[in-house]
Amino acid sequence: MARPAQDRAEAILAAARAQFRETGAERTTVDDIAARAGVGKGTVFLYWPSKARLRDAVLQLELAGHFAVLADDLRNDPSLLRLGTVIRREIAAGLDNPDMAPLLADQPIGSPGRFEPPTRALYRVLAVMRAHHLVREVADDEIVMGIEAVLGGALVRGFADPDGRDLLLDAVERLVSSSYDREDVDQGAVEAAVPDVVDALEDGIDQLVAAAAPDRPTTARLRPRQRPATTRS
Repeated sequence: MARPAQDRAEAILAAARAQFRETGAERTTVDDIAARAGVGKGTVFLYWPSKARLRDAVLQLELAGHFAVLADDLRNDPSLLRLGTVIRREIAAGLDNPDMAPLLADQPIGSPGRFEPPTRALYRVLAVMRAHHLVREVADDEIVMGIEAVLGGALVRGFADPDGRDLLLDAVERLVSSSYDREDVDQGAVEAAVPDVVDALEDGIDQLVAAAAPDRPTTARLRPRQRPATTRS
């Protein structure tokens, strides 16, 4: 019996992710991925027209997974809703996965037009935080540009000096928080903002998954996990 389309897509993505990590994207061939997934080479091209697009899809889904973890953590601990804390996590994720680092810094490689920029979710998060008076009176564009600059510089420094990772993350968290997070916030305001911030992250996940495998009815199966129902008081 032929494998269902959903299973084939997931198998190809899992094989590509593992192969890219083992041998590097440049040395990986579509034949390697097809053999590892247990499908024909033509089946890989049926879903993604090139290795570059498949690599884009893997990175998009890994970023979606990162957003999913952040959303779950915010649900469990609203005190994490500080720009400094969020950006610290972004940098740590990029250092853990160098292939994803350019996407986090909004500088994707491969097929840039196919990427769902992480800054779209960031703008929504900022809008929610501003509505709840959690960020300083600084224009959103300025905040995003500042964060992108810090992210890019921190990733470069982190890769060059892995032993200084903890010090770097501490410094970045303090820098971003002192620049953009308000100190005089009520915990109730933070808790009230979390559902809308999580909703923005969930929308970002949906967009990343849809961009990873466009025009395919199987993409819902590629989501990091089922989107939880939003609960509001």
